[in-house]
Amino acid sequence: MSAKRWGSSMTLPVFTPAVACGLILTLAAPAALAQPPRAPIEMRELSAVDPFEVGAPGGALENDVWSSGDARALRAILDVLPESTAAGWRSPAAARLALRALLSAGAPPDGARGDSELAARRAGRALSAGRAEPVYALLSRTPRTNESPSLSRHYAETAFALGRRDEGCRIAETLLNGRETAYWLRVRAACQAFAGQVAAAELTAELARAQAANPSFEVLFDALVLGQDLPAGAAPMSGLQLAMAEHLAPGVRIMPGETAPAWLKRAAERTGETVALPQDLGEALEAAVALEGALRAAALGALIQQDLDREIAAEALAIALDDAARSGGFVETASAYGVEVADLPITGDTLAHGARFVLAALAADDVVAAETWREALMSGPPRPEPAPAETDWLSFEDAPAGPLAAEIAGGAPPAAEAEPEIDWVPPPPGILVAVDFARAVATGAITGPGFEALLAARMETPNPARLCQGAALNALGADDGAAIRTAMTGLIRDPDAPAPLIVPALLAAVAGARGETQLHAARLIEQGGRDPEACAAAAFVLDRAGLRLEALRFVLELVLEEAA
Repeated sequence: MSAKRWGSSMTLPVFTPAVACGLILTLAAPAALAQPPRAPIEMRELSAVDPFEVGAPGGALENDVWSSGDARALRAILDVLPESTAAGWRSPAAARLALRALLSAGAPPDGARGDSELAARRAGRALSAGRAEPVYALLSRTPRTNESPSLSRHYAETAFALGRRDEGCRIAETLLNGRETAYWLRVRAACQAFAGQVAAAELTAELARAQAANPSFEVLFDALVLGQDLPAGAAPMSGLQLAMAEHLAPGVRIMPGETAPAWLKRAAERTGETVALPQDLGEALEAAVALEGALRAAALGALIQQDLDREIAAEALAIALDDAARSGGFVETASAYGVEVADLPITGDTLAHGARFVLAALAADDVVAAETWREALMSGPPRPEPAPAETDWLSFEDAPAGPLAAEIAGGAPPAAEAEPEIDWVPPPPGILVAVDFARAVATGAITGPGFEALLAARMETPNPARLCQGAALNALGADDGAAIRTAMTGLIRDPDAPAPLIVPALLAAVAGARGETQLHAARLIEQGGRDPEACAAAAFVLDRAGLRLEALRFVLELVLEEAA
């Protein structure tokens, strides 16, 4: 273990990897998949900016993402996607695909400029598909949110969930319309209680109670105004309630209700105790590994990004990727930390994790680093150079022989010996095929004999995930000698499984409605999972709508999830 130190003991709050590293996880495509440069931003008065013209980190589509479609059709697809108050998406791949569209900025559809309700639907579906951080960023940049109760509600909920309690209260205070609805009355009652204005808080809460009961709020509110501790079994179901619970029990890990939205559960991971890592990096890694859950992820994230000892960083990254692969979050973690792969040392120890490092680099848009590590998987770590002699000695080759020359030559230090080479053995063929398959998809090189051979090798051991990937790649023009379509022809659909709704997606693609098409493609995957019909249809409609790079990114993430 390294004895290097990073200054004073480092205190880590309970954050997810994304928050611990000061990052909002994005699903930016690899370089070969990046969309063309955006058109120059049109400068206009802030008051004239429409909410759809504001984006957030993670958005990937061009500025015609919304204007290429129709307001009514967009409202229809948004209405059938998971809401922010629901449990969330079942398919992470589908959620990421939807989020890349929902966080994109562009002119609104015809007839939708100034439609704050439609903009609020977009923000709510983005919240359901991801985390609170990007939606908070989206709404904090959006002008005139205080004129829309719906936009303001998502804004306040994300602020409260992320620990920005004062900002959440400010949003409620500056709201111009809809202030007397039950939700906003509860927000103001809680904010008054936070400020110690108990009498005003109780009166405001009573007004909200007269409109609609909310038992989970009442339990927390009563504790607030009575100065009690967090009630046993209290389980927040909203960002506001999370803020109330955190106020009652600072430094305690808050657990939202079992049916709370996934984004709220993720936001609650920042609550709880703090941990001080040792100054010694080796000891810090041992301490991080001994932790669990969000604390472990935060500690590993800090070690991955430190620059004092990159071998320690490599070991921490390997552990973080392994944890993510076990929990089904490989793409998210790899996208966050894959940028670190480029400057990790290639040694015998780090190459033991080389295959996953290649995949992480691809997830994080670094094809060059992926190529470097892929070559090292075959050739092994760089050969060590012989250590130079400590003293420069003069050459006496042209001098006459004599006792003095012999004496000087005899006093020269022996030539430095090279360190023994590592007897490197490349990974098994199956791992190399998976890595090369992912590289080919990441760079869009999915045609020709080389890729056909890779695809055939993958299909030698077919499973639902690989059949899904193969069908999607076939829809994008990859050739497999007709093997996949032949296999799919004989498939019989489970009578209990709903058939994917392909026609609305096809019609959106034919119309060139890019944002709508990507949302329909996400819905196909959410409904069909690894159904090859859904995968092929999603890839096809994306390509048809001019979103081939998004289709390739979608397939790449499927490959990364399965290969990890």
